[in-house]
Amino acid sequence: MEVSYQTEARSEGLAAAAWYEMQQDGLSRRFLAQWRETENRMASNPECHRCFEGELRKCRFSIFPYALVFRIKETQIQVLAVMHMSREPGYWKDRLLTEE
Repeated sequence: MEVSYQTEARSEGLAAAAWYEMQQDGLSRRFLAQWRETENRMASNPECHRCFEGELRKCRFSIFPYALVFRIKETQIQVLAVMHMSREPGYWKDRLLTEE
């Protein structure tokens, strides 16, 4: 399946990577590698991830406290958020109204 990101989701993921790099040199590379691994896991079998709000699903990163919040639309996976698991729950819900 093709994976697409809403603009805000991609931006928040890149902002998280930049924050990790400020904490420790090279840590952003580890974060980005985890993001890629999580995306590949999600795309290989998106329906194995449980729905948690209507049609929404999430696939957690293995190491970092993040998850990809996504929905399946026909032959596409739409990522709505690269969500920190402990901050501001539901901040991304207004993105449900946006179709990209």
